[in-house]
Amino acid sequence: MLSACKDATTNGTPTGTSSGTPSAGGGEAGLECPEGGVLHGPWAMRFNETSVRVRWDACAPSSTEIVVEPENGGEPATHVGEQSAADVKTSYDVINGVPPDVPGIRYRTEVAVDGLQPGTCYRYQLAADSARRGRFCTAKPAGAPFKFFAVGDTNPSVGDTTGVLDHMPSDVDFTIHLGDIQYYASVFESWATWFPKMQPLLRQGAFQPSIGNHEYEIDFEFQDYYERLFGGAGFDSSAVEWYRFQSGGVWFFSLSTEADLDAGSDQANWLEAQLADAAGQPGYRFSVVYFHKPMMTLSEYTQKKGERLHFDPIFRQHGVRLIMCGHVHGYERFVDGELTYIVSGGGGAALHDLNVTAEERPEEASKRVASSSTYHGTVIEVLSDAIHGSAIGHDGRILDEFTVDLSSGAGGGSN
Repeated sequence: MLSACKDATTNGTPTGTSSGTPSAGGGEAGLECPEGGVLHGPWAMRFNETSVRVRWDACAPSSTEIVVEPENGGEPATHVGEQSAADVKTSYDVINGVPPDVPGIRYRTEVAVDGLQPGTCYRYQLAADSARRGRFCTAKPAGAPFKFFAVGDTNPSVGDTTGVLDHMPSDVDFTIHLGDIQYYASVFESWATWFPKMQPLLRQGAFQPSIGNHEYEIDFEFQDYYERLFGGAGFDSSAVEWYRFQSGGVWFFSLSTEADLDAGSDQANWLEAQLADAAGQPGYRFSVVYFHKPMMTLSEYTQKKGERLHFDPIFRQHGVRLIMCGHVHGYERFVDGELTYIVSGGGGAALHDLNVTAEERPEEASKRVASSSTYHGTVIEVLSDAIHGSAIGHDGRILDEFTVDLSSGAGGGSN
């Protein structure tokens, strides 16, 4: 059993380390490095039918072993990863009582877990700290049902992210994050506070994020945290800002609205080519495109309307059915023929008025079928002939339910 995993600090020697680096229990001034050296995490990402990557951040050279076993029973197996040292420059120490983000040498640890069974969920724990554990699922075979969670604009130190996570189903295969992962702007939050509070989500399944504007709040933050820890979450992209992955014949495209998405840009060209490629793959069902800033909203925020008009025929041509985003702190659902647009930015940051521009955006107003200025997450179940969605509030209330009929090409209608 995983709980019996022994601590093994002599195996899995880290790479990229040098003499004079901090040891477990010590480190830079202001940093409490835990025994075992694990600072943040773990979490899983970059999964396919037979492999996944498990990552965590360490404040000292330490064991890179994990023990993995099938969730429904089976033999445990030990996997050994590598550590890469980096000089983290981000510094945040503003409010007494808020754990600071301290600059210094850190060791991103990554374990490539290969040789897994398709459509199977596993549990794992770290040898360096047996209390650090998690779960992941490999990609489902084409046509198989699966479930994922979507959330954006998480601010667990200030808003009710905790309530949202309390009502997250325990059997989701993975989570897509719709950007604005952490908020220095809220003053009371640091990555040191974010990771422990978000661990219920991180340990539940693979974490597949997109980039929001708050990933660039202070100097070096994007490079030290998003790029170093969450970069390379998917496949088929040389850019850290965008990538794709698939499960069950459904392809997911994570984009960045902080990078150019206009027609002819590198990102737009990549998306168009990869959507066409996915649509030609054996067992293809449909695609989900997700990013941070919305293409449709009735809030005060500017819409990515030019990008929507450009991609609308491309989405329809290549079988995109869901477009999901955050940025607006609340829930909105728009139906435009076979395309369903969902705003799900109610992950914990201060809520927004969702009707500010209703009169000046009559086209979008006519397409909006549901809205709620409430903290929430969205659960999407992919079934054999339909997509079923539920927006679940931080108090457990169902804010919206909808079904997209995949058999007829119809759009999403409320139940």
